Amino acid sequence: MRVRSRLTGTGGALVLAAGAAIMPGLGANATVNNASLSPPPFAMSGLPALTRGSSDRPAFEAASFAGVRLSSSRHRPAVGPNVNVIGSNDVVQQATINGVSVRTCNPGVGAAQNETTIAANPGDASNLVAGANDYRLYEPSENRYDASGGVYTSTDGGANWTAGFLPGLVRANSAAPGPYESAGDPAVAAGPAGTFWYANLAFDRTDNANAVAASRSTDGGTTWTTGYVFKTSAADGAKLFNDKEWVAGDPTNPDVAYVTWTEFFMGASGATSSEVIVISKTVDGGTTWSAPVEVSSSPSLVSGDRKNTSGTTVTVDGSGVVRVTFEATSNGHDWVAYATSTDAGASFTTKLLAIIADIPSPLPGATYRNDSFPAFGMDGRTLHVVWSNWNGTNASILYIRSTDGGATWSSPVNISGSTGDQLFPWVAAANGKVYATWFDRAAGGADTYSISGVASTDGGGSWSAPVMVSTAVSDVSQGNRFGFPTCAASFVGDYSGITVDNTGVAHSLWTDVRVEPSTSTDPGGTSQDPFTATLSS
Repeated sequence: MRVRSRLTGTGGALVLAAGAAIMPGLGANATVNNASLSPPPFAMSGLPALTRGSSDRPAFEAASFAGVRLSSSRHRPAVGPNVNVIGSNDVVQQATINGVSVRTCNPGVGAAQNETTIAANPGDASNLVAGANDYRLYEPSENRYDASGGVYTSTDGGANWTAGFLPGLVRANSAAPGPYESAGDPAVAAGPAGTFWYANLAFDRTDNANAVAASRSTDGGTTWTTGYVFKTSAADGAKLFNDKEWVAGDPTNPDVAYVTWTEFFMGASGATSSEVIVISKTVDGGTTWSAPVEVSSSPSLVSGDRKNTSGTTVTVDGSGVVRVTFEATSNGHDWVAYATSTDAGASFTTKLLAIIADIPSPLPGATYRNDSFPAFGMDGRTLHVVWSNWNGTNASILYIRSTDGGATWSSPVNISGSTGDQLFPWVAAANGKVYATWFDRAAGGADTYSISGVASTDGGGSWSAPVMVSTAVSDVSQGNRFGFPTCAASFVGDYSGITVDNTGVAHSLWTDVRVEPSTSTDPGGTSQDPFTATLSS
């Protein structure tokens, strides 16, 4: 195994003992010269981070799954009401603050919330915790509204929500300030006994400091404490950016959790030179975290194959087996990679499960970025993976499963149909029921989309026909804009979320850009808001 520099706890926060991660191919004593380095990809923009570019797609990849059909036309799941999670807690961004013109693309418009994640309390179906990039806070050092870890809690199964911010992340959170200007890439996971974990990236836009943060709640999401898994200083941040993290809570021990992320190493030009997926573990409730260990990228990795090794999800089962999925490049193609550890994350064995044909980013006629990162769900020994795949004409959702804990896997099947484009899928399962939801763009839909989904009641052996989950169409071109002063409709997040509670009901959470009426308690309009709905079968 390859281990990064050790982390030590200091006053609740963790810092690098040696100052930076070990670079691939460099020894522990190697130094980094930051002179004349370009800034990393989170330089001044409207986005928490920019990490993925377009790439050429071999012709045979684009045709790999063109003939796959929807596997079943069983009864569609029932869909509950659409609920605006942020609602009256949203704020209107101001054009001027204290007489200074704010660097905002959205004066007089409700703040954006995007890139959604959600988890259910395994012991209490009424208790849900959700997260999103939440732009309600104004950061004076940037003179702009920037993202933080928005946290939303429901105690009635998603009918009503409270909205707040994680403590100790960003300076603009006056109630519980942290050291950074911005935070993004939210990821929520549940543990036992009302424990929830919430991972974030935290970073500065005015320098190169960045970190991986992990917050923990032991009371169902009501209160939180925040610590840091890994920190990179402003000096070293020009060469190393930590991105695309995920979190898993041990289902049997509320003090144990795992966080995965990608270390992006930048060369002298500022372009990414290599990408390494790593994992860290806590056994004391997040007070301290282990030194990051590299998750092997693929069994046949060569020097040019580290590009686009990103987009992790991580889970841990009751016997302590840790599973990590991500997108890896091997032999000139992108793959669904699946890594397992039976020694608590100390070492991993990786398999390549299926070729991914990355969808164009943005899709033809659209303006917002996307990705084809795989999403992972687990229900006992039955494992589920979905991703958005390009067939040369449109994007559809492909699905594979394992019924033996990952020893063998099925061939990919299309569960989303064959018209329009389907993207940003997520999958979740419990007690034999499996649900997947995604963004669904009609043919010629430009920047519009709805949310659709499917259900399986036999562990993924067969699937319902797709059902519409959202009750209104979203139009990204009419919503929040990013990248001042360019101000483009370029971002709705990089994923959506879904979870299944212990009664078998799914809760989908997505970025919604519908037209809403203005009321005395809600600014309305077409700002990006997190919406949720239930699916039951």
